[in-house]
Amino acid sequence: MEVTPRFDARDAAFDVRKRVFMDEQGYENEFDQIDDDPRCIHVTLYVDGEVAGCSRVFPEELERTAAPEAPKSPACELDEGVEASQTYLLGRVAVLGEYRRRGLASEIVRASDNAARAAGARLVKLHAQEYVRDLYAKMGYAQISDVDYEDEGQPHLWMAKRL
Repeated sequence: MEVTPRFDARDAAFDVRKRVFMDEQGYENEFDQIDDDPRCIHVTLYVDGEVAGCSRVFPEELERTAAPEAPKSPACELDEGVEASQTYLLGRVAVLGEYRRRGLASEIVRASDNAARAAGARLVKLHAQEYVRDLYAKMGYAQISDVDYEDEGQPHLWMAKRL
């Protein structure tokens, strides 16, 4: 199994995201201009040479300028001592159906955290679907908000982790 954080794996990540979020879960639009920004790190995961999953991680400031309508992360005690430029957002974590239940999502999150750290992040926040809360908790993320329905009416919650 190969986990590869890359800045140029957009096409492979797009395929996974379309299949999981749009085709499977029914989201209307999975893509935005953040995907085109060079500061957006597309993490792709391959199993036996085939793409199996993905994520993206990027500076929170990028979302505030490129997607001002996106849900805003709440302030929390983990923000203390962290500059705005050192806060990154993790999102679009997806594993294709045939590869689930193998621990691959954890590998993607780990690679994403490492990529964010290498890019200068000290804090990573995410707006996760409620049903995957335990995955992120096992990876060291703490819940920092109540459940909301800000993302196409689906239950989500904010979580954060210091790197």
